[in-house]
Amino acid sequence: MKLKIDSIYSRLTAMNIALTKHFEELIERLVASGRYNNSSEVVRAGLRNLEAEERALAMVTFPAGSLRHLYRNADNQAERRTAQASTLKVEAE
Repeated sequence: MKLKIDSIYSRLTAMNIALTKHFEELIERLVASGRYNNSSEVVRAGLRNLEAEERALAMVTFPAGSLRHLYRNADNQAERRTAQASTLKVEAE
């Protein structure tokens, strides 16, 4: 099955994708069910789900020891200002 991706959604005018018989039949069933108008809609829906899954995965995977994903840049700047404003006095023993 060859799928054509509309130029509205991509700079590519067409993209050929090799699918197994299983996925060809799945796409055909989904279109036949009336839930989707054509195979491109099915593929776009699948890609949206994959994109959401990848975003969620990116939120939980990060380099060991890194907490950067927890803060936005503005949060880091505000925390630095707070740390600079507070002075810690260390007394000699």
